[in-house]
Amino acid sequence: MIRFLTVAALVLAGPAFAETDAEKQDRCALQSDIVAQAVDLRSRHKSEMRATKTIQKAEGIAGTKYQANVDVLVNWVYSLPDDQVNEGVARSFTDACLAYSQ
Repeated sequence: MIRFLTVAALVLAGPAFAETDAEKQDRCALQSDIVAQAVDLRSRHKSEMRATKTIQKAEGIAGTKYQANVDVLVNWVYSLPDDQVNEGVARSFTDACLAYSQ
């Protein structure tokens, strides 16, 4: 799971070039919210496509630069083994995101 978190953090950190600590915290929080929503939708047996569309249209995501990241994060959540899909996934993602430095 840590490998997946590291890869996801690296992929999504590209747009975060030269960001402040506050910007990094905001970005990580928003992306973690996307992960949490994906976990919730997966646990409710929604398809990956449905989850992606639902989250892309969500308030706070729609029309922002993070809308383009939704499919990557949802794909990552849906690639996890069932026993790893729980509320701890978003927390682990946040930890990995905040720990990453360029």
